[in-house]
Formats: sequence, structure tokens, C-alpha cells
Amino acid sequence: MPRFTARYAQPSIGTGPFKFVEFKPNESIRVARNPEYWKKGRPYLDGIEYTIIPNRSTAILAFIAGKFDMTFPFEVSIPLLKDIKTQAPQAVCDLVPGNASANLIVNRDAPPFDNPEIRRAMSLALDRKSFIDILAEGQGDIGGAMLPTPAGLWEFPAELLKSVPGYDPNVMQNRSQARQIMQKLGYGPDNRLKVTVAARNISIFRDPAVILIDQLNEFSSMARSSRSRPPTGSPRLPAEITRSA
Repeated sequence: MPRFTARYAQPSIGTGPFKFVEFKPNESIRVARNPEYWKKGRPYLDGIEYTIIPNRSTAILAFIAGKFDMTFPFEVSIPLLKDIKTQAPQAVCDLVPGNASANLIVNRDAPPFDNPEIRRAMSLALDRKSFIDILAEGQGDIGGAMLPTPAGLWEFPAELLKSVPGYDPNVMQNRSQARQIMQKLGYGPDNRLKVTVAARNISIFRDPAVILIDQLNEFSSMARSSRSRPPTGSPRLPAEITRSA
């Protein structure tokens, strides 16, 4: 499928099964079957129309009402998945591990975050399980640099992962170590480290950012400061839903 953006929404050259037809910002994207596709007889569809609905609940209600044949997994939360199973029992709902993880990315070139001890303290301050419990009702896995099993084939062994700062399940102990590090560096209730959290302004990024800010603020050595950016990419969630024929 050819690539296009809001800025350069012009027909593109591509070799995929579909070719670009139309893009209406914040409304829809249309693609049509590419008759010159290299694989004879494919694709099976004459075209696809993607309707853009920023609000996740509105999108799910439209799917339940039969206006769409498929939803993207990106904005399907566990509570909404339960609603679909109840209100649209003919829908095919699969809950599987996602192919991406939620990450806290720190600018290690900007002082004081160029100090590895501060980054270690931030990692120790996080309660990773609470993110899964709050956002996905416990439906998720904690992993390190590698995707955890069952989806991942090269996950960290449990004992090795436990040795990574912040991944020991004893959150109170982790945070105690974090406070000791910050106090040693001169931070505390009277000298709080201000952290600006930047997140895309859609639920899948905004919701974990709120939890992150709360955890860093509870950590007592870091102050809350946040900002949002418009969506610039595709998030991932483990629920994919299609309507049965």
C-alpha cells in the first residue's frame, strides 16, 4: 500500500495490493484494488474505506451497530472488548499479545538526565504491574528489551529480568533504593526534580502518561509537569476484532 500523509496527500507510486484514492483529514481514507498487483487474482477486495473516529467509544459503538466490518486493535480497551462480546456476539474477538511495548524514553543528553544514576532512580520508581492492572485489567505481560513469552521467543529469563533496575516485583524496595539515589544526588522534598512528560494526545498514550506522572510525583523527588503532542503514529493494543460473515 502506498504511503501518504496529510501534508503530501497525493496519489503515490506503489506496488502493493491497493492504490491510494482519497484522503480526507480526520474523516476517511480510501484505497482501491491495484489491477497491476504482482500476484494474479489478488487482492480479493475491490477497495477499503477507513473511517477516522478519534473517540474510541464512538468507534466501538459504530462497530457494534454494524457500520464497520473491522476495528483496528489500537484503541480497543479491555472494558470495550467486553461490551463488544456482549452486544455483538457474532463478532470475532481475539485477545493476543501486542507486538510493541509501552516505553519511557528519557533524553539522556539533557542534564540532569545524562546522569545514569538519575535514570536508574526513575526506572526503580515505576510500578510496572500497576500499568497493566489499571489499563488492561491485568491482561498483559511485563518484559524487558525483548517481547515476553508466549509471543516472544527471546524473552529475558525471570531471574535475569528481576536483576534489571525496576523489574524486581518488590516495588517498595525498588522505590526505597530510588529515594536513596536521589537523596545522594541532592534531591528531596525541598529540591524536587522537575520532569516534563510528552505524550501523543490520544488515549492509548495519554492514559499511561497520567499513571506515569502520578507515580513519579508519588516518588516525592520529582514534580509533575506534562504536555501533549498530536498523534503522529499508530499505537498497539492486543485486541483485534472483526465481524463474522
